[in-house]
Amino acid sequence: MIINISKFAISESLSKLAPFLTTLYVAKYLSPELFGKYSLVIVLFEIIFILLSFNIQATTRIDYFKETGRSFAEIKQNHIAISLFILAISLIILLFLEPNQMLIVFLLLICAFIRTFSVFILAIFQCSKQVNSYVFTNIIFVLSLAVFTYIFIKLGLSYLSWLYSMLIASIIQLAIVIKIFGVASFKKYIPTKVSIESLKKTFVPAVLFMPQAIGWWLKSGAERIIIADGLGNVALGVYALAMQFTSILFMYITVLNLALVPEIYRLMQIRDFKKMHKYLLVATFSLLIVSSLIAFLGYAVIDGIYSDEFLLAKSYLPLLIIAGLPQAVMMLYINVLYYKSDGKFVAFIILTSFSVQTVLNFLIINIYGIYGVILCSLFINTLGLFAIIKKVMLYKN
Repeated sequence: MIINISKFAISESLSKLAPFLTTLYVAKYLSPELFGKYSLVIVLFEIIFILLSFNIQATTRIDYFKETGRSFAEIKQNHIAISLFILAISLIILLFLEPNQMLIVFLLLICAFIRTFSVFILAIFQCSKQVNSYVFTNIIFVLSLAVFTYIFIKLGLSYLSWLYSMLIASIIQLAIVIKIFGVASFKKYIPTKVSIESLKKTFVPAVLFMPQAIGWWLKSGAERIIIADGLGNVALGVYALAMQFTSILFMYITVLNLALVPEIYRLMQIRDFKKMHKYLLVATFSLLIVSSLIAFLGYAVIDGIYSDEFLLAKSYLPLLIIAGLPQAVMMLYINVLYYKSDGKFVAFIILTSFSVQTVLNFLIINIYGIYGVILCSLFINTLGLFAIIKKVMLYKN
């Protein structure tokens, strides 16, 4: 498992690092206005992808262990049929957009649909422990995206450089994924015959993943809007720098989940709950160690690289890490609940946490400032974690 975690770590680190460095490079060659449009295109893609893919990678990681071969194929055919339906509706909506907007949204939709097939097969690679195939195809995608963005910026395609690069990189990855997976195996998941009843069976579990997929993004976005509106962009910049280091913790939990989830689901399948809880406990302990390392790294980098204007970020950093820990642990334990079909409970916790925290942040931002926002996050995240763990601990035998 350690080897697999290391391989996933390399893959996911490149996935985060390459776009980050590419964006820094692009910013040098675009005006603030054009760079804002560049960033907006990326955000729009993430939202469209979440809606169009309909969480196929998340449901695949569960269905792979719970369903038989024929049932699994039927469910995935239904899922892809739903994605096709969403795509068709979206293409109709395109008719109401202006011509320049129509082209951009059309390309975003096509990219998202291609990526839907890729992440689906990547999830199968993950669950079947074909780690090398997962890592190879993921790295090819990331490097293709970075290289073509660089080329298109040089060719003068401006803020649309990333979009055209995403289209090419997605096609390249899907072609390689299908080659490795096998054309015959891939064809098994192309929708041929679906029914209303079978679609309902697929639709409900996928919907329950939606709060997790988009909830954390909404929470982060709401925090930034409230801080910018209440305290100004300078305060937001300092806060964002500290948050940048905290994001390493969530990168780590993503890597950890990639390697751990298939093993957790296997143990639940054979009802070895004692060993499952042991794995979760060890993973939680590793989060504490990584958090300490992040704090040490953050202090050193802020002291050594950034100006005095950013020094306040040092005081935010440890509090942000402490506040983020319950959320990170929660992301670990909710896998158990999804496997046990308790997705409604997870959705309720995430949506309630987001709603309550957003309202509280709005009320306290002008009184307690950023410290109030961070402490509010710690309080809400801790309550959510306790609720999740209490539910998970019911599965002991």
